[in-house]
Amino acid sequence: MTTTANDRDRSVTPSAGRLVRTPRTILGPYFTLGMPLCSAVEPDDDRPRFTVTGRVLDGLGRPAPGTMIETHQPEGLTRSFTGPDGAYAITTVKPAAPSGRTPHLTLQVTTGAMIRPAVTCVYFPDEANDADELLQLLSPRQRATMLARAADGGYEFDIHLTGESETTFLGWPGLLGDAE
Repeated sequence: MTTTANDRDRSVTPSAGRLVRTPRTILGPYFTLGMPLCSAVEPDDDRPRFTVTGRVLDGLGRPAPGTMIETHQPEGLTRSFTGPDGAYAITTVKPAAPSGRTPHLTLQVTTGAMIRPAVTCVYFPDEANDADELLQLLSPRQRATMLARAADGGYEFDIHLTGESETTFLGWPGLLGDAE
């Protein structure tokens, strides 16, 4: 049994003995197999922990289930996968602010429809974000897509993969042959 490009999102059906190459833009859904969840950072200090919740949505506002959300910070790694409704939750602490920046989380977003991860930053509404060197380079609309909302002792941050409300993603020069 093989699948054709037209039936890859449905159950497997015979394709008259003809193999069809999977499009380069499709990574999985198989990358979630065997990857451990670590949805909370456990640093050695007493800083207060908080939870960031949100949804990952496509350009039409539909949930993007099976999307992997990771944070990478000195205090540790978090990894969460979205459920059928596109929801995720990570528990962490505010990282120290690097020089010229305000405290923020760097998120790596990977979904089966991508050939590489997308990276964005989550800024907190209770910080002096106007002083952040990266945010100063962005338009007001781009900055707004990187700002979390305060919610129930934590924050909410929805990620829009494409469309009118697309989250601002940061480039990785040199990755996969991109120009630097």
